[in-house]
Amino acid sequence: MSTFALVGSGAPLPPNGTLAAAKLQLQVEDALASVRRLWIRGQVRNLIPPPDRLPSKRRWWSRWKKNGHPNGQLPAGALPEKVHLEARISGATWETDIALPADGRFDALFTVDFPQDRPGWRTARYRLSAGPQIAEACGVVLRPVTAGNKATVVFLPIEYTYSSTEVQQLVNPKWAPRLNEILQSVAPDRETHAPVFYLAAVPPSGGCSSTELALAATALGWPGGDFVLLAAERGREVTALAEGLERLRWLFADSLELELLNLESTVTPSLFSLAADRSDRATIRFLANPEEMNSHGGHRLRLSYNRIISLRPSRAGLVPRHPVVFCHGMLAFSMLKMQIPDNLNCFSALREILRERGIPVLFPQVPPTSGVAERAEQLREQILHWTREPVNLIAHSMGGLDARHMIARLGMGDHVASLTTASTPHRGSYLADWFLANYRQRVPLLLALEAVGINVDGFKDCRPSVCRKFNEENPDHPKVRYFSYGGDVPQSRLSPFLRRAWNILTPVEGPNDGMVSVAAARWGEYLGPIHADHFAQTPDATFLRDGEDFDSFGFFANLVEELAHRGF
Repeated sequence: MSTFALVGSGAPLPPNGTLAAAKLQLQVEDALASVRRLWIRGQVRNLIPPPDRLPSKRRWWSRWKKNGHPNGQLPAGALPEKVHLEARISGATWETDIALPADGRFDALFTVDFPQDRPGWRTARYRLSAGPQIAEACGVVLRPVTAGNKATVVFLPIEYTYSSTEVQQLVNPKWAPRLNEILQSVAPDRETHAPVFYLAAVPPSGGCSSTELALAATALGWPGGDFVLLAAERGREVTALAEGLERLRWLFADSLELELLNLESTVTPSLFSLAADRSDRATIRFLANPEEMNSHGGHRLRLSYNRIISLRPSRAGLVPRHPVVFCHGMLAFSMLKMQIPDNLNCFSALREILRERGIPVLFPQVPPTSGVAERAEQLREQILHWTREPVNLIAHSMGGLDARHMIARLGMGDHVASLTTASTPHRGSYLADWFLANYRQRVPLLLALEAVGINVDGFKDCRPSVCRKFNEENPDHPKVRYFSYGGDVPQSRLSPFLRRAWNILTPVEGPNDGMVSVAAARWGEYLGPIHADHFAQTPDATFLRDGEDFDSFGFFANLVEELAHRGF
């Protein structure tokens, strides 16, 4: 699932009228929003006819006819033509009825009014109802930065996007240099953070993926942007590109001017009757068109005016210079590590969002209750096995201590560009002292874990006295930039599991998230508070309170973009 992929994945839907035994499924590609409008594309799977359209009687011969009909088929038209879709974003809900063709694909348009209207990532929760059938899904909505009130739309060559085997031809040395010259040229009237949208025509099933396109674009040094994948039958690819452009014009009618860089040789001005001037559409102008395709598959581009209008610099605002490693905290993962796949931890829900933007990510696992030294050794081993280039570390809770020990004591200073910690007990937590003093004997959890051979030194390493010594022995590395966030949440917004801990910690250390105080979490450059409890801060969504609405996806996705803005 890409930031704005318009092609579903997975098995095809059953044909219209087929009785499906599986539960109704809603697949929503990440949506795109403007100041007042929202565009969502997706697919509905396993939709069955309403109960009153199902066979009312089962005859004796139905035993050898599936569901009472040969081959399980119902009369044509049995499936509903429309379904109801709700989108909940930032605490507000918008609803609409959407048409549903036989393949289950839908195109939903909303007029919205976002509270706390701001650009960036937000978590969206969707609910689709078709009679008594209900399906839910979760995704990410991106509202781009509108600096300069301009955006660039790029038509990618159909030859390279309609087949998964041809995507890498985008880096053809006979074709790419001239395109890069246009993409990387500089003009004083162009804002550096204007959004870019790459439109690609792809088959309804199969073809290239947004991940492949993002990786190819990153390899070329193209500007970071959103890949809009438009499903089209063979022969309708150009029409799909034009219709996708019209959707973007509708979406940004009240916020952006669009500039089109056309790299598809079969697109002609006559095909843009859809792009005629309208008051409810964003204005559009052309930057360049391909002149011809030579026998080697290379393009020569001619500009439509005397000077080149530049796009934003490569990677700006979206793709960090270095890969990103997400480090989990204590008890954030299963103790039965042998049963869990590699490269998977409590941040793994971010995998598709980031990888399909061309951002390499790693989700290492370390022992959940072991001490900092052991956890740091395993963290180092997994990072070096994955890459030898510098990385950006993003760590939650005790994961920040692991990362600092690894940098200071295990020779990783030259392999880490930045470390950003969220609610890490850099100065320890009074809760660790309180727990060991009050519960070690009365509720001998640690003794029981030690009895079965589980290392529980992690609890001891979070005590304030131990952390003071840790800070003396693990100084910051001069080549690494350190950033931090601290959790600050009122008691009313706590998970029930953290309320007693919050009451114990608050009189001693002040504002906290139920586990770690803001004072203990400050390290390096402090970037501000996180208004969510300790459990709600990570995207795995475990042990949440009812009604929790903290946007953990958006928080960490924006954090990655901020690293890119800072040059990491």
